[in-house]
Amino acid sequence: MSAFGPPAGCVEALRPARLEATLRLEGAPELAAALRGAMPGWPLDAVPASAPSIHSSPDEALTAWRTADGYAQAVPGRTRPRRLPGTATAAASLVADLIDRLLEARPSQIGLHCAAVEIDERLVLFPATHRAGKSLLCAAFAAAGHRVFADDVLLLDVDGEGRATGEALGIAPRLRLPLPASLPTDLAGFIAAHERVSDRRYGYLTLDRDRLADHGERRPIGAIVLLDRLPGTPSPRLTRLSPGDGLLQLLGQSLAGATGTHDLGGRVARLLPMMRGLPCRSLRYDDPVAAVARVVSGVAEPHRDEQKPLSSSPVPAFGARESTPAVGDSSRAWRRVPVAAEYPLGEEHFVVDADGGVHRLSAVASGVWRLLGLAALGPAEVAALLAERFTEVAPARLRADAAGLFDTLAAVGLIERAVPS
Repeated sequence: MSAFGPPAGCVEALRPARLEATLRLEGAPELAAALRGAMPGWPLDAVPASAPSIHSSPDEALTAWRTADGYAQAVPGRTRPRRLPGTATAAASLVADLIDRLLEARPSQIGLHCAAVEIDERLVLFPATHRAGKSLLCAAFAAAGHRVFADDVLLLDVDGEGRATGEALGIAPRLRLPLPASLPTDLAGFIAAHERVSDRRYGYLTLDRDRLADHGERRPIGAIVLLDRLPGTPSPRLTRLSPGDGLLQLLGQSLAGATGTHDLGGRVARLLPMMRGLPCRSLRYDDPVAAVARVVSGVAEPHRDEQKPLSSSPVPAFGARESTPAVGDSSRAWRRVPVAAEYPLGEEHFVVDADGGVHRLSAVASGVWRLLGLAALGPAEVAALLAERFTEVAPARLRADAAGLFDTLAAVGLIERAVPS
């Protein structure tokens, strides 16, 4: 037994291209083959047995070894290893840790938890949401002849002019098993023909370069599509979203690497320029094959058969409550608290507070925010001003909405009571 947990035996070390990191595998030659299958576009070079990196501690090398019931991986800072039941699961764990190392090594880039496919030489991004089917959708795009740039993580660069470029890692799509019984027959056949690395939990698709981008390959960003998978949806439907919807989703899916440092305020400043003019859509679907056809046609003809965003009222409900709002007296004036930064995006506003928190203001809330920047006001005054603009809305509704907005702004620390002069 070695000092770090794995048993003594055959040691194999691999180093991924363009990254100072070492994968140390003990007594597990099949795991090396699985890793090459899981990341076919990211070359892994064998490290000579005499190299110092082979004998590094687990804090430096990513170390895994064969056990009686699967695999184990050393976890820096922990005495007990991570237990991994199968080959594909072990490969997924090591690949995830490699991505963390890569994000640490490239602080100038943003890691996005998303899928990305190439359509007409541009990337369509699908930010990750729970159980939205992005991996199956990637498989469907690959089956249709499109190239996958990311199934889980994409590197993003945004220049000073707001031009955004995505960079592939060369990692194969990873599917959760078992596959849905309702999967279209042709797609199920494609997956079966290309699945080479699998266990009971995961299966990786082995794709050639015509369907999977190599590590470091880059394309400009063309659109953002938020996934809404709803079983029973008869046909896929695209709905236009505001740029703020896309920005908020990207902020929620930006990755910080193993260090965990996450400057959301800084991310707003970097991501916001790319959102100006970038199409943002929601895709409701069930059948991934039909969804591919709808996305491709939607990119080619952006407004054909698209649903417009739904709006239930000229004035959004700002979270008005039945109980008395925390602001109390509606005639009492409030003023803005100094903030770190604020950014307009379309009709909306993103505000970064002094602690780095990010707050999204709707079009109407943005107007109120600007008014508060000119003078201290109370909810009653704001409701009166809104009544001049929204004459068709009942005054009671406007008063409730204004009180709710002030209540929310006060709760998150963006406004404070104005001291009478």
